[in-house]
Amino acid sequence: MKFHQLTRSFYLTTYRQFNWKFPYPKELQPSPPEKEVIDPKNIAKIDNPLSENDKFNNEYINRNPRNLEQMLLEVKPNGYPLDAPDRVFWNKLIFERSTKHIGAKVVHHTGCTVVSASTKEWAIRKHLTSNIDKTAVFNIARILAQRCLESGIYFVSKEFTDNELKTNKVQLLLKTLEENGLRTEELSAIRPKDHHYL
Repeated sequence: MKFHQLTRSFYLTTYRQFNWKFPYPKELQPSPPEKEVIDPKNIAKIDNPLSENDKFNNEYINRNPRNLEQMLLEVKPNGYPLDAPDRVFWNKLIFERSTKHIGAKVVHHTGCTVVSASTKEWAIRKHLTSNIDKTAVFNIARILAQRCLESGIYFVSKEFTDNELKTNKVQLLLKTLEENGLRTEELSAIRPKDHHYL
């Protein structure tokens, strides 16, 4: 019991008090920086606000659920090696074609559709002469890119086969998305993904 008390007292007196960041006496250690004090008199004030828009709150809370994905801090899901199609993405571009309509959508890795655009929408269909030609693909890509940028999505993952990439409509879709500011390749996360598939 005495030996335990001796070791504990030795730890409290030597090891715990030793500063590993600055291993020299306290007299020579740099003093911490002074905290900045905001003077309320120096804050700009609007005497006669024109409207409610001129009044703003000093505290801002970011409620964008894709904020960490934009900053590349969100851990990208690993999926499984035998997944087909692959599930290693945050947002994936899906191009839908049928005999009557054309559409494209961005799907989150959780399975939810984040943004979509299709010729089934009357606001788009009424301006087109055909719902399945190249003009429809061009306008669908342009609208989808605008909606993605407004929703906070700046890059998506694309998964097309080699035969699909050779088609004119898929090439036109990807080219139009790139021209309108939406990248068709996702960046890798800053934090390396875990290779243990659990």
